[in-house]
Amino acid sequence: MKLQQLGKIEPDPDHGWSREIVQVHDAVVVPPTTMIGRPICGVVSDLGDCLHAATWRGGIRMTRAVTEKTAPGKRLKGKHMWGGLYYGHFGHFMTETMSRCWAFDHDEIETVIFVPKHPDLQDFQKYQSEFWELLNLKVKVTIAREPISVEELYVPGQGFGLGRIAKGTPEFRARMRQIAERLPADNPRKIYISRTKFNGRGGIVAESVMERNMIRNGYEIMHPEKMALTDQLRYYKSASHILGVDSSAFHIAGMVADPSKNIGFVLRRDNNAHESIAAQIQGMIGRDPEIIDALAANWMDPLQDKSNHLSWGEIDHGKLALDLVEKGFIDSAEGWESPSEEEIATSVEEASKRAKVALTRSPRDVADHESPQ
Repeated sequence: MKLQQLGKIEPDPDHGWSREIVQVHDAVVVPPTTMIGRPICGVVSDLGDCLHAATWRGGIRMTRAVTEKTAPGKRLKGKHMWGGLYYGHFGHFMTETMSRCWAFDHDEIETVIFVPKHPDLQDFQKYQSEFWELLNLKVKVTIAREPISVEELYVPGQGFGLGRIAKGTPEFRARMRQIAERLPADNPRKIYISRTKFNGRGGIVAESVMERNMIRNGYEIMHPEKMALTDQLRYYKSASHILGVDSSAFHIAGMVADPSKNIGFVLRRDNNAHESIAAQIQGMIGRDPEIIDALAANWMDPLQDKSNHLSWGEIDHGKLALDLVEKGFIDSAEGWESPSEEEIATSVEEASKRAKVALTRSPRDVADHESPQ
């Protein structure tokens, strides 16, 4: 396919440049030179900026066009593939760095070339290299740290990500199903994805009580950050029920989701961060996941006016148990345990230590305390 100057709008999962591969002759791959939120980087040629090489998030082009002439430090002969922007962050790697992997099995290419999000970013981490292995790639995956000229560069569109494209293109979803097919099959299990061993900030207060309740209801507790990527995917593939707090872990579960699974997540904050995850899962299983809103309050930095990924949600466990029954995750709400005042206080104290400030409680309005439709 000849180079088409399309891609001036965010990628769409059903049609357009997200599903195309363009071929750029004498391309120059340009990595970022500074650490900024929207780096200047991408692919250029005599025709200018290659729009198919851009990374979008929602309605924003996250990689800004290279407008100044760039002298490449070396030249690669032959045919190669544009990989896109390499993020070191787990969530952004799994949603944006690998958004073009649907095209990486092209027979004619010699390497796949990424550019780092910023100049100080190190080589691929263990789980990231493991993902390339799961794709069963036959070629080397590289990171360009200086501008390079490429004799012939294939540039696939962004087939996955955050925003409208979160559902994934048919080609991207097919690639994920190939990964699932190659994974070993375990015995069926019910999984609760926990954040109790996550060392960062953000979650739900007294989640250990949630773990106890789920164990009593036949669930296996899963701590994905303690598992190899292949093992995580194997667990998700075998699961009949997958429940947890909304987090990036569900992007991994969504990679191998299929219509047989009952998938739901418990909201931990008052924002729409879960919508891209829900869209990804909907694209894979053909229906929306169950979104369970039982938030009673948000514990936040005193200077915050809205909850975010760093805040902690306090759950109304009575409402939660009834919702889990209604949505088919547990059989009965009888015997469901709510956290004690002491357990809540201990959890908030630990969260405050991580935040290095005493968190304050912000109760939700009754009107906000309804499950999304």
